[in-house]
Amino acid sequence: MAGFGKKKTLTEHLYVKPVILVLCVIAIFLSIAVYKRYLVEREMLARQIQMDVDKQELIVRKASLEDRVEYLSGERGIEEEIRTHFDVAKEGEKVIILVGDDEKNATITQAIVEEKPWYKFW
Repeated sequence: MAGFGKKKTLTEHLYVKPVILVLCVIAIFLSIAVYKRYLVEREMLARQIQMDVDKQELIVRKASLEDRVEYLSGERGIEEEIRTHFDVAKEGEKVIILVGDDEKNATITQAIVEEKPWYKFW
């Protein structure tokens, strides 16, 4: 009966089996939550890396488009684009139309252009 009136200390209350069980359950739930946050962090890191790669590609594309705009703003660029999209020639230039891959056809066409002055119009 000597221990009947004795107060229990905090350590004696914490080492009771139900308290240890409750603390283990809380630790399990906390570890699950931490693991889910870890997965989200990994996914966000992967997205950030992909966004950085996309950003670099867009920077390169922007630079190439700026170069293209600069080229097309000059007289040479405009002339080249007009020649590419339309069949035009400057004054004094001769136009040669190749029908096939034969060298013979190219020679004949060039000879016709040089012989007949009205072909310069075409």
